Amino acid sequence: VSQVPVAEGKSVQQTVELLARRLEALGADKQGTFAVDCETYHTAAALGTQGQTGKLMYVMHNSEYPLSCFALFENGPCLVADANFDTLMVKLKGFFQNAKANKIESRGTRYQYCDFLVKLGTVTMGPSARGISVEV
Repeated sequence: VSQVPVAEGKSVQQTVELLARRLEALGADKQGTFAVDCETYHTAAALGTQGQTGKLMYVMHNSEYPLSCFALFENGPCLVADANFDTLMVKLKGFFQNAKANKIESRGTRYQYCDFLVKLGTVTMGPSARGISVEV
């Protein structure tokens, strides 16, 4: 997965459309859409020691794995759980608090090119587009 810079003088959406046209010109076939989202949680203030910053945990969902949820701890392990993990996070609000302003999403189109699956997406944070992602 890599981040692609926005073309000079173009918007994020215009750059995505340009990249999509290039893929299609190479002979890539559309294979549907994808969506990935990531929410950030931080340790609750009551648990942290004074003067020490809390640890972060990122909870991700991927349309390629609709029955799974992924949690990545800052400088730590990765957890794969079923989709009900979100319900557990609500119950753990005394330990982990959702950083509501930090939900990020990448949505876009999947392409098949020879043996490669290419996902071209727009990365958004809230209502605004923040960048472009390409996953091969």
